[in-house]
Amino acid sequence: MTLDASGGRTVRDATLDVLRQLGLTTIFSNPSHSEMKLFEAWPEDEFKFVMGLQEASVVGMADGYAQATGEPSLVIINGGPGLANAMGSVYTAASAKTPMVILGGQQARKMLLGEPFLVAKDSTQLPKPYIKWAGEPARPQDVPAMIAQAYQIAKQSPQGPVFVAVPEDDWVRPADPEPLRIAKVESAVEPSPKALERIAAALDGAKRPGLIAGGPVDAQGARGDLVALAEKLNARVWGAPVWNRGAFPEDHPLFAGVLPPIPELINQRLSEQHDVVVVLGGPAFTLFTAWDLFSTAPAELDKSPRPALTPDVAFLHVTDDPQAAAATLANESFVAPPGAVVKGLVPLIKKRKRVKLKTVREPVAVPEASTPLSQAYLFHLLSKELPDNAVLFEELPIARADFHEQIPLGADNGYFATASGALGFPFAGAVGYALARPDRRAVVVVGEGSAQYTLHSLWTAAQHNLPVTFVIPDNAGYLSLKYYLQDQKSWQKGYDLSGVDMAQLARGFGVPGERIETPEGLQAALKESLQADGPVLLDVMVADPGLFRL
Repeated sequence: MTLDASGGRTVRDATLDVLRQLGLTTIFSNPSHSEMKLFEAWPEDEFKFVMGLQEASVVGMADGYAQATGEPSLVIINGGPGLANAMGSVYTAASAKTPMVILGGQQARKMLLGEPFLVAKDSTQLPKPYIKWAGEPARPQDVPAMIAQAYQIAKQSPQGPVFVAVPEDDWVRPADPEPLRIAKVESAVEPSPKALERIAAALDGAKRPGLIAGGPVDAQGARGDLVALAEKLNARVWGAPVWNRGAFPEDHPLFAGVLPPIPELINQRLSEQHDVVVVLGGPAFTLFTAWDLFSTAPAELDKSPRPALTPDVAFLHVTDDPQAAAATLANESFVAPPGAVVKGLVPLIKKRKRVKLKTVREPVAVPEASTPLSQAYLFHLLSKELPDNAVLFEELPIARADFHEQIPLGADNGYFATASGALGFPFAGAVGYALARPDRRAVVVVGEGSAQYTLHSLWTAAQHNLPVTFVIPDNAGYLSLKYYLQDQKSWQKGYDLSGVDMAQLARGFGVPGERIETPEGLQAALKESLQADGPVLLDVMVADPGLFRL
């Protein structure tokens, strides 16, 4: 215990007690000067400190850890430039609805009249709007209570990251003499029987029902229930656009694939197959672009309507996010936990006769070995060697189709991807996941361009000897730049990454790395890397896969 000038307990001591009570004993950090007072005389036997070499990686690791445990994770970084470094990862965590408490170091209160080094200007404003809640205590002794409050806010639906700025000198000030009572806050939100009956009636009355699975179904423990619901309905299940978490087995015969984030294509695919669709979890829908924006012709005056769903299909939307419900494109929206809704629907739905549904996915060709290797062949071999309970983290913004076609993940596999357009989550998220679940092999499939954003995570994986296999389908370029700007020769240097050697970079961070350029030995390298004691990176040189397929 540290003492203040009068010999009493400090804010730091009271805060550590709160962290113990909340179970926030694993700390992801890259501390700066403004957090050092917190770490003096650190109780190493009670708290696990996970160091990251850059703040974006630190937040990404905490994101993966929280998604593995289902509980808020704790991040401690500088609240000014440190938080600014991490904002891409904070943006992703907010998009994924990941519960997380971020403590941001602030300069001492007496210095805030000026412009001190490492200051967090307008500290609570920097992470907004990509944060659920932010606060800075008015008094030093309020720090522990504010952290407890932040934890409860992060944990309640819709979950998300929260931020607390703490001035450096607060840690050594006297703590409140009254012990802090931490309330037990439990979610008591349940879907109303009326809502469940309405959704069940719509599905039972449909001739061609369809389901769309969002990440919250898996996060709320209802993945198996969704399988039961789909089988009872004999209904196709689609992955929600920008699928960031596997909520339905991809190898199940009722899985129809992941919807593209383009309204025209969503309407086309769903109107051909369904008359009623229920969206379970997430917004309806996350969109990336519109079809007309692919044209390179001169643009006319924009008289087009806002994105809309086809009137040929009745859409019902279930989400625990009131804002997503307010912005929905569906006909009806229900604010309720999607996992609980799925569980509640299973006994209400009338069992239908199992009949073979019209095929919506084209047969997938088995790729052949070639030199240079194709990424489809890489994924084909990877699928054959994957452990049954492997958890995959994927970021292939341009070439995702090959991944899902060649690696049909089963009921025991986990799947995570970025929930936003910010790059870097899978590389760091897998490290955080492995810290929480060292019993499962985490497999990262990320292009060499995306890997650069949280490359520092390799060092943390090596330090903790984590069971993570990093597989890099290396096409030596930023393909999004190449294909959108290929006619502009001045951009060529911007998308040419042929000089990046990922295996050598991995070895520099302490992770065994191997560069593979031919089919010979690829399968053996995959097998060995998936059974290794600790992290391994395979830099697999592949041919340019071409512009992305939807």
